[in-house]
Amino acid sequence: MSEQVTGREQEPKAVDYPPEPWDLAGTGAITTWRVPVAALPRLPSGVRPAAWRGTALVTTAFVRYDERGLMAYDELLAAVLVRHGRGLALSITDIWVDSPTSVAGGRGHWGIPKDLATFGERYAETADGPIAAASFSPRRAPDLRLPLPLRGSVVQTLDGATKASPIRAGGTVRPATARWDLAETGPLAWLRAGRPGLSLLARDFSMRFGS
Repeated sequence: MSEQVTGREQEPKAVDYPPEPWDLAGTGAITTWRVPVAALPRLPSGVRPAAWRGTALVTTAFVRYDERGLMAYDELLAAVLVRHGRGLALSITDIWVDSPTSVAGGRGHWGIPKDLATFGERYAETADGPIAAASFSPRRAPDLRLPLPLRGSVVQTLDGATKASPIRAGGTVRPATARWDLAETGPLAWLRAGRPGLSLLARDFSMRFGS
């Protein structure tokens, strides 16, 4: 972790942040979920969940960005797979980091609703209490290197308008088993209505966020 956060963490002070795009690198642990559409948080105007039989696909991830990229910090996020226009995109509904610079840039550039939290080893909490913890175990399977950079977009609300921002990622992943502990009264409690599915460990990845 690059910046330690203490005290009340919901309203970070205004800080300067780098221009886009952000080139980041690190490791991560990812789980997909099937969640009833009725349980989802509010999404940006003009998008809808990519639902099947009343359930949506949600991704959660603990990420640790390191010094190979623009910034080093820890992150926990939840994102919903949505339909935007004629294509698919992700919309980040909940996200915490331990970097005030990342909070300011995420909100200012792309409308990503970042808040501050403190992190342990795949554990995150705010001054109001725990958010989530997770443990991952790699399966007996070889690492899979993505053959090409994956391209997509993240759709958020920025200054009252819906904004789509490009992302590109590549790296190495391995299937894993995961156990998530979501705080019963925490901000990710809505995920408890769903069921976890595929989990992956991203042992080494890079990402470009923004245009």
